[in-house]
This record gives sequence, C-alpha cells and structure tokens, in this order.
Amino acid sequence: MDGMFLLVTSSMLSLVCFGGIGVFWYFQLRHDLFTYTHYPIRFNRKTRRVYVFRHNGPGGVLTVPWDEVFWHVGRGMQQKFLCDVRGHVLEGSRVKDTFAVGHYFDDSRLDRIKAMWEFIRRYMDEGPETVAEHPLDRQIDKSVTPSWTNCYIHAYAHMGPGFIALRFVLFPLFYPIVGLLTLVRWLTLNSCKTPVWPPEVEAECKVEPNDPHRWEEPSYQGEFANRPGSLERQLERMRLQGGGRR
Repeated sequence: MDGMFLLVTSSMLSLVCFGGIGVFWYFQLRHDLFTYTHYPIRFNRKTRRVYVFRHNGPGGVLTVPWDEVFWHVGRGMQQKFLCDVRGHVLEGSRVKDTFAVGHYFDDSRLDRIKAMWEFIRRYMDEGPETVAEHPLDRQIDKSVTPSWTNCYIHAYAHMGPGFIALRFVLFPLFYPIVGLLTLVRWLTLNSCKTPVWPPEVEAECKVEPNDPHRWEEPSYQGEFANRPGSLERQLERMRLQGGGRR
C-alpha cells in the first residue's frame, strides 16, 4: 500500500513538474530560445517594396508593396499600453497579415512612435536626404550583435534610473543582478540563429559602398554617443519631439 501511494504521488509530482515546464516553454521560452536574434524589415524606396523577415529558407520573407500596406499605431495584445508602428496587409476588408516595425514604447510616448513613422515615411516618399536635417542625426544607435558588450549595456539600461543612481550604494546587489541578466541575455541570444535574407532580396536591396546616404553601423550599442555634440543634439531632438516639453 505504501509503495503504491509513493508511486502515485511521485507520478503526480512529476506530471505537475514537467507539465509546468511545458506550459512555461509554450507560452514564454519558445519565443525567446532557439529562434532568431532579431526579425529585420527592409524598406526599398526604389522598388517601393517592404520586405518582412519571418525565417531563413524558402518562403521566409513577406514582400508587399509599400502603397498597399495599411499603416497605423498598434497596441499590445496583453499589455495594451505598449504601442508600435504596425502594418496590415489587406485582402479586401480582411486583414491577411500584419507586422510591427522598430521599437515599441508605452502610450505616454506616442511622440516617439510618430517620429519613427515620419522617418520611415520621409525615406520612402521623399528620399534619404530628408530623414535627417542635422548632420549629427545621421547615426545608428542600436546594434543587434549578440555580444557581451551589447548584452551588458541592455541589462544595465533596463535596471531603471532610480536603481542606477544608487548603484554605488547598492554595489553588492546591483552588479550581481546586472551580471546575471547579462549572462541570461547572452545565452538566450546565442541560442538563436542569425536572420539571412534570400539572394534575390539582397540583390534588389543592394547598397553601393560609396552611397552618400549610407550610415555607419555601430559595433556595439551607443558607440557613437560620445562623439562631440552627439549628446546635446540627442537631448535637443527629444525636446523637439516632445513638443517643447522639459
């Protein structure tokens, strides 16, 4: 009797344990591990097409004409306060496909969403020379390389301004947490594959090395932030996007 009770109890505990792991994997981990480091989108102003990466291999790219996309501000399914630039591919009145572009922000920063959309719209409709009025605006901040440096910068930046301000006081707590988050992010990203565009997309979107509108890409996130005048220009740009708020 005792042996049967132990067997049943052990079986139930194992079922709960493995079931919990399975549920956690299905709803969370499968979206982070063994997928792709990022899902890029290309805008080709010459062919007026938008290329949306889905996966490597045949049929892995959604290609849609720029003028046929219904663009709008999208909201999160669960966290409805999160907003992004979103495109619908329509078939009559039915939404056939949808995709989000760029970064998301909470709904208190709709100005950032609108600024990102205006950047894309100007590029596609008016040309690359109109997207950055100031020379110091012509730089890329983000880096998608899954390096230790980028993982550390990401973890550090997401600790929150209050916690960061107390980092020297909370040194024994702050840096171990940042180190753990850095390690987890590095392991997660390095379990993922690098997205590869099909040869035909690469050929259609080829950029000449001497293109005057080609912006330098950073080797790590924020690499160009310390260039003379960059910080001041960024603060000025944020002030202008916020309608003059301080």
